[in-house]
Amino acid sequence: ASRRLAMTGAATGRAMSALGASTSRADPALRALTTPRVGPRHGVVARPKRWRVPRASSGDASSPTGDGDAGNADGTNEAYTRVSDAELRLAIQECRELLEEATRMAGEQARAELAASFLRTPEGTEGGLTGNLAVDMARVQLFFQGKGMRPWEAENTSRTLVELDSIYEDVELLAVKYDRLQRTLPDVDVKAMVAADPNVMTVELAGAVDRMLDLFAVFGPDKGRRVLAEAPRLLYCEEGIREKVAKTSACIKRVYPRETDESCVYALGEEPNLLFDLPDLKIFKEENRKGIDIAELPMQVQECLVYATRQEHE
Repeated sequence: ASRRLAMTGAATGRAMSALGASTSRADPALRALTTPRVGPRHGVVARPKRWRVPRASSGDASSPTGDGDAGNADGTNEAYTRVSDAELRLAIQECRELLEEATRMAGEQARAELAASFLRTPEGTEGGLTGNLAVDMARVQLFFQGKGMRPWEAENTSRTLVELDSIYEDVELLAVKYDRLQRTLPDVDVKAMVAADPNVMTVELAGAVDRMLDLFAVFGPDKGRRVLAEAPRLLYCEEGIREKVAKTSACIKRVYPRETDESCVYALGEEPNLLFDLPDLKIFKEENRKGIDIAELPMQVQECLVYATRQEHE
């Protein structure tokens, strides 16, 4: 009898284990019916449910869903289906894209409103001047911040422009010149140009167009725009673009005799400021010297030159 009782207990244990395994792999509704739940009223918070959405057809309201507390206002239960992980990821991704777009649009609107508010002058003043230098400089600074500059960039730019000419205290005149420069140089980051060198605001627009076309002819349209944004002095330097490129290429060849004209143009496209740094060095003005060791150059120029020619000499 004791052996039969032990066998019966073992069989019962195996049956319960099999029942637990089958219910764990069964339909969610069956798991919900076989799993005991304790409601909040007993002091224990029930496990959170996965998000669920109604099925397209809700005619079968009697099908078990495993949610005894899900119902309509009239007391009838609708059939629900579980949202898959893939659908949940897609929904989260769409929410992120909408949030990024809304943030971008809000930033653009805030900058536009900021620029417009500081373009308005107080009543009784002429033009865009208020008669107070500090106020006028602050308005110029906030105008550039409205264009997307960082505060310290806008502060340095406004101070430099006012030092160049008092005419740039007039924020309305400044806005007109900025917009004209932006239309004259399409697809060029004018904001970055002005932040790097505020003197570009003083250039003649006709000359700027000619120099931009020369840059496009030497470096190509895409790289020419980047070169112009990194070296704005090319818009108003005394030498022409082609002459400056030829002169700087000759300096590079004195350091690296194996360089060709094409490789020199490529190097200058990578480091446009070499157009001003190399030819102005005293060592390149010594015509009797044929070869120049790169170690004789200033450290900053060495770094730029090595970086620009890294594909040839790495």
